[in-house]
Amino acid sequence: MSVFTELVGNIKKRKNVLLLTGYLCDEMELGGRKLSDFAAQIALKLDLPVAATGSSAVPLKEKGVRATRKALAEMVNLTRFPYWGDPITAQRPEMMVFIGYPARMLKSVLPAVKGMETVVLGNMSMKDATFSLPDASLNQYQKNLESLIGSL
Repeated sequence: MSVFTELVGNIKKRKNVLLLTGYLCDEMELGGRKLSDFAAQIALKLDLPVAATGSSAVPLKEKGVRATRKALAEMVNLTRFPYWGDPITAQRPEMMVFIGYPARMLKSVLPAVKGMETVVLGNMSMKDATFSLPDASLNQYQKNLESLIGSL
């Protein structure tokens, strides 16, 4: 079983998964495609709601994704309390999946997430995440995302 098949299986087992997209979704290109294209495919194939940082909501909505503009700090802060209270998803997520955030930002964010699993779909391994993709060049990162999407 590949790492991607195992990850997809773990995501699909969860009732409530929230995808969080960062500003790199707008700025980063992999093989001529914006990172937001990869994020949209993941969201659509898994039917995930998206908390989109900054302007990353616009290209996702254009692709038919249920995306709402939210601040990353706000979403992480909600994990500290038993009552979820956010309209993106009626119930508290069991898992947060991050894509499009710089590693230096996630290093401070991941330890602050309470009571749920975290998955980082980036090109740098993150030790504080429940699961993260391995360190990779941008070329390999593209292949990793394509393999993940192919496993959906």
